Amino acid sequence: MPGAESRLESRLNKLESLMRNPQSALNLETLLDSVNALANDLNYPALRKNKNIESFLNRYEKAVSQLRELQVKLEDFEKVKLIGRGAYGEVQLVRHKASHKVYAMKQLNKFEMIKRSDSAFFWEERHIMAFSNSPWVVQLCCAFQDDRHLYMVMEFMPGGDLVTLTMNYDIPEKWACFYTAEVVLALNTIHSMGFIHRDVKPDNMLLDQHGHLKLADFGTCMKMDSTGMVHCDTAVGTPDYISPEVLQSQGGDGYYGRECDWWSVGVFIYELLVGETPFYAESLVGTYGKIMNHKNTLIFPDDVEMSQDARDLICAFLTDRTVRLGRSGVDDIKRHPFFKNDQWTFDNIRETVAPVVPELNSDIDTTNFDDIQEDKGDAETFTPPRAFVGNQLPFVGFTYFKEDQLLKGSNGGSVEDIEDCKENSEDKEYCSESKKELQKKLHQLEEQLDHEMQAKDELDHKCKNATNRLDKLVKELDKEMNSRQKVEASLRQLERERALLQHQSAENLRKVEMESDRKRGLENELNNLRDQLEDLRKRNQNSQISSENNIQLQKQLEEANAVLQAEQEAAARLKRSQAEVQKQAQSLEVSLREMQEKCSQMENGKMELEKQLIGLQAELEKERRDLNVRTETITDLQGRISGLEEEVKELKSSLSRVQSEKKQLQEKFNDLEKEKSNQEIDLTFKLKSLQQSLEQEEAEHKATKAKLADKNKIYQSIEEAKSEAFKEVECTLHEERSLKLQVEGKMLQLERDHSMLDCDYKQAQHRLDEMQAQKEKLSEQVKSLSLRLEQEIHKRSLSQSELKMQNQQVSVLRSSEKQLKQEVNHLLDMKQILEKQNQELRREKHEADSQLKELKDQLETEQYFTTLYKTQIRELKDECDERNNMCNQAQHRLAEFLEERDSMTAQLEASLTKADSEQLARSIAEEQYSDLEKEKIMKELEIKDMMARHKQELGDKESTISSLEESNRTLTVDVANLASEKEELNNQLKEMQQQLQKTKEEEKQMNSVKLSFEKLLQNERTLKIQAVNKLAEVMNRRETMRGGGRSIDTGVHRKEKENRKLQLELRTEKEKLNSTIIKYQREMTDMQALIAEENQVRLELQMALDSKDSDIEQLRCQITSLSVHSLDSTSISSGNDLDVGDGYPDARLEGWIALPTKNTKRFGWDKKYVVVSSKKILFYNSELDREQANPFMTLDIDKLFHVRPVTHTDVYRADAKEIPRIFQILYANEGESKREQEVVVEPTPFGDRPSYISHKGHEFILTLYHFPSSCEACTRPLWHVFKPPPALECRRCHTKCHKDHLDRKEEVIVPCKVNYDMSTAKELLLLSNSQEEQQRWVSHLLKRIPRKHPTMSPPSAAQNNPPEATSRSSPRISPRPSPRGSPHLSSHRGAIKIQPSRQQQQSGKTS
Repeated sequence: MPGAESRLESRLNKLESLMRNPQSALNLETLLDSVNALANDLNYPALRKNKNIESFLNRYEKAVSQLRELQVKLEDFEKVKLIGRGAYGEVQLVRHKASHKVYAMKQLNKFEMIKRSDSAFFWEERHIMAFSNSPWVVQLCCAFQDDRHLYMVMEFMPGGDLVTLTMNYDIPEKWACFYTAEVVLALNTIHSMGFIHRDVKPDNMLLDQHGHLKLADFGTCMKMDSTGMVHCDTAVGTPDYISPEVLQSQGGDGYYGRECDWWSVGVFIYELLVGETPFYAESLVGTYGKIMNHKNTLIFPDDVEMSQDARDLICAFLTDRTVRLGRSGVDDIKRHPFFKNDQWTFDNIRETVAPVVPELNSDIDTTNFDDIQEDKGDAETFTPPRAFVGNQLPFVGFTYFKEDQLLKGSNGGSVEDIEDCKENSEDKEYCSESKKELQKKLHQLEEQLDHEMQAKDELDHKCKNATNRLDKLVKELDKEMNSRQKVEASLRQLERERALLQHQSAENLRKVEMESDRKRGLENELNNLRDQLEDLRKRNQNSQISSENNIQLQKQLEEANAVLQAEQEAAARLKRSQAEVQKQAQSLEVSLREMQEKCSQMENGKMELEKQLIGLQAELEKERRDLNVRTETITDLQGRISGLEEEVKELKSSLSRVQSEKKQLQEKFNDLEKEKSNQEIDLTFKLKSLQQSLEQEEAEHKATKAKLADKNKIYQSIEEAKSEAFKEVECTLHEERSLKLQVEGKMLQLERDHSMLDCDYKQAQHRLDEMQAQKEKLSEQVKSLSLRLEQEIHKRSLSQSELKMQNQQVSVLRSSEKQLKQEVNHLLDMKQILEKQNQELRREKHEADSQLKELKDQLETEQYFTTLYKTQIRELKDECDERNNMCNQAQHRLAEFLEERDSMTAQLEASLTKADSEQLARSIAEEQYSDLEKEKIMKELEIKDMMARHKQELGDKESTISSLEESNRTLTVDVANLASEKEELNNQLKEMQQQLQKTKEEEKQMNSVKLSFEKLLQNERTLKIQAVNKLAEVMNRRETMRGGGRSIDTGVHRKEKENRKLQLELRTEKEKLNSTIIKYQREMTDMQALIAEENQVRLELQMALDSKDSDIEQLRCQITSLSVHSLDSTSISSGNDLDVGDGYPDARLEGWIALPTKNTKRFGWDKKYVVVSSKKILFYNSELDREQANPFMTLDIDKLFHVRPVTHTDVYRADAKEIPRIFQILYANEGESKREQEVVVEPTPFGDRPSYISHKGHEFILTLYHFPSSCEACTRPLWHVFKPPPALECRRCHTKCHKDHLDRKEEVIVPCKVNYDMSTAKELLLLSNSQEEQQRWVSHLLKRIPRKHPTMSPPSAAQNNPPEATSRSSPRISPRPSPRGSPHLSSHRGAIKIQPSRQQQQSGKTS
């Protein structure tokens, strides 16, 4: 059947298109991936025990292995260099072996992605790079996989990322404008594809070989819904670039759109122009706190030049999402004045020359990428399962190839061959076969016509049924209209009742307002009475009353007080009654509000009923329109069917005509063929006869030629006859050829007619196909009409049920109305009772007012005397307070002077005690040396007696004694040198102190001179004012005395001259004063500079003294250890030797430690040599500085607050491998002394952090942990990569726990162990050589922390305590360190390796 064949062909074409389409779920690569994944997941020994699996693998194992060999694999590429590493894999620069092209290949570990439950993140990245076809997006060339890894082969971007560009160049504003415009266009392409990037940062912006920008790393992209928004409950992105709405989505239902990417663009512009991100902080908590408080924390530095347009653009991006630039489209961003320039536009920016074009030596030049060491560690893989797991199934469909040319050009060739065969066919058999096929098709068309007629009858029957149903529906609608009228009548009654209730409520409100007005009038009367009382008191204060009257008035006051108490009690009773009345009024108001609310509910119900009625009316109208449309469609269908029948009849008649014409043409064709064959036979016969005659004549000619060789005339005649015969033969041949051409033309005409008939037949067949399609459409329309009818019946039933429900609601509302009426009546009764009570209370109030008037006179007199006494007492108190304040200020100044004197004396005493202690140490060393010599003599005598037994032992002992003597001598020399150096330093200190005293005295003199000059200035100003006043008086007199004589004018002239002289003198004196003031100001600045230099020199000397003290302390420890060692070594009974360097292990520690260098691009470390003594922590740049006693920074151990290991959240910018070796020191700002700002030690940014929750001494901050962290109150995990639970972290002791513990008020959280002032605290990060060394440093420093902070203890106790007491205090219990962070993709520089400590080197030398 041809219809079935066409259907099969269409199905095959659809299947082929699905397999060819790379975006379909059934493309060829997906099918091959599914076979490969199934074979991989089943190919395990435990699964092969199943017979079905074994038979499947035996059948397809070879085919799968062949498929793997034929597909693209890792061996097709040659690895050049590693250019990137991340959490799930790495990026390699590769060269394709066949095409020799260079690509960047991203390799992802399947096991890591399934283990972390985020195996779907790469699908968006693959989709965007594969199907974007945009110059702003990195293109994906192909994607393939094996059993362990996924591979994405992308175009190589040799320019590197924008991070390297910002590190190599200072970005001017023009460059920033160019790259920002390209980022905007790139993001617009991602948004137009329906995705949000959510991780826009310079690391994901790559530069091609021409220097233009492309976006990469689409692993965080998410598909938008129809409204352009995204639902997400996890915070995704890089902390510095994440937007506030994405942060707020953590733990809740986040709902945001593409505006989160524009926030990141604002951060990117700020970083390009300033050099660091706007919300930079060392910890995650600090960064997130600044982002959430961006309105206050967004600050532009003054030292960076930036245009106002750039600031406006950054502020427009870094703002609330509701008003953020770009929320309504990219055109708003493009129109911003920041992008206005004469060099490029947004349309031609890709064709212009970039600001920086990378200089490349070859196609594999990687100078713009960091050098990354290859990780030779074995990656984790899937373990052999015992049952089917399906580890490869999540990655089915990942394989992709660009411009796939499979399944092309197979069917097209066969169709062309068939058409060529049709055009070139001239056989009779083909014509007969075509006749048979035409007859078959005619029979099929007749059958189809019969089927269509039957379908038409069925449609007519269905139309009749539909009309009957429509009539029924119309009747039912009439019934519904009647019921609707009844409902409207009931609604009108309800509206009338509602109006009555509103009227009653308005009357009640009016009465309540009347009562409130009366109450206000009474309050105004009371206020007037009080004002009169105060006026009377003021009048009575002016009069004087004698002492006798005072005594009588006091008695009257006492009596009045008693009366007042009685009246106050009566007033309290009245107030209580009034409060009860107010409560009753409030209850009435509440009941009125409830009535109003019920009325509003009734109105809402009425409105809903009206809306439902309107909806029902609209549905009725729709149904009527649908009926009209259906009747019209039925009439159209009938007309179409009649038209189709007429067309079928016409087609039949035309087919019959075509058949008859075809028969006639075939008969003509047969006759012509017969004539042609006869003519060909005749022509061949004539040709044969002519050839025979020619042969005969040639034979005769030869004979005659042989006989008559000499007869030329006869030969000529024969030749002429021969030529004439040839001419005749040629004419006959020409005529036959012309006849043949005519026959061939007739044949061509017949063939053309035949082809025309074939075309007509095909057109008729096409029309029949169209008729069949129309018939199918009509049948589908009939089906849809029947479905609509059924839906309308269902709607009608639903509307009837809704009407029933509404009737029930109306009955319920009527019952509620009755109840409301009863309540209103009850309230009216209560109101009448309350009005009676109010009248009684008013009567009582009038009586109380009359009593109050009588007592007012007595009160006024008594209050007058009380006010007099009070004013006197206040004056005395004010005088006492002023004197106390003066005394306190004087005491405070005295205390400050005493403290300064005590500090100076303490410093002098400390220096003297140090010198005395050094002399004592020297004397003790000499005494110890003399004792050692005595002991040596005694031991030598004993050794002489025991020479026979202990010859070997004595030799060893003598060698040790000689070495001890040498070391003792060197130590004595060192002590003497140190003492001399210390004396010199003390002398220098004394000189500096004397200079300081001189400078202070000079400052005092300068201040006294300044005061004297200020007094002179004031005097001159007063003189000037007096002179001006005199001039004014003179001028006035001159005006009044113009009519006077010349003598008065001469006097005035003299006075004017004197005034001018005075003004000149004033000017000269002012100039002198200004010059002297400028001189003194210069001298003051010079003195301040000298003081600053002297302070710096003093600080350097103090730091040098601290380093010398640490050296002296080390020497003392060595001397004591040597003395102990010598005593133990010379004793014969002790057989064990002590190790040198173990004398006081807790007193001293030194070694190489790295300090951080602040840089937002790369987190680096700077190596320093650190020495911890009993009092100080000394930092040196090198060992040479250590030997020269030249530290660049010192920290006072008494000012230490806390020492602890850090976690990943504290230093999220550092490399994950370095975190176990980093620890943090918290100390007071007072205990720090630095030569220059060499080390970045910032105060802890607690002011920038969000508000904290206080609990058991903790100061908890709300946070989230995306990296491994543990709760210190329970065993539940505290972190998650995408959905971390709400957590708390103490900003003092850094204790971490779940927020649920605090919400449930569980007694699981331990009290805080750290007690210090957060405002003065500073923090310092340090990197050790290994984790063991970090633990050693932390434990040692924890032992050195004092029990009580110096600021908490009184100063006297701090001065009396010796330094040894602080060093031997019990160690502080440090908080438990949380687990270390997971590996994280970072471009951080590695820290410099730390050399072994100096103490270890010394111990190694001595041993």
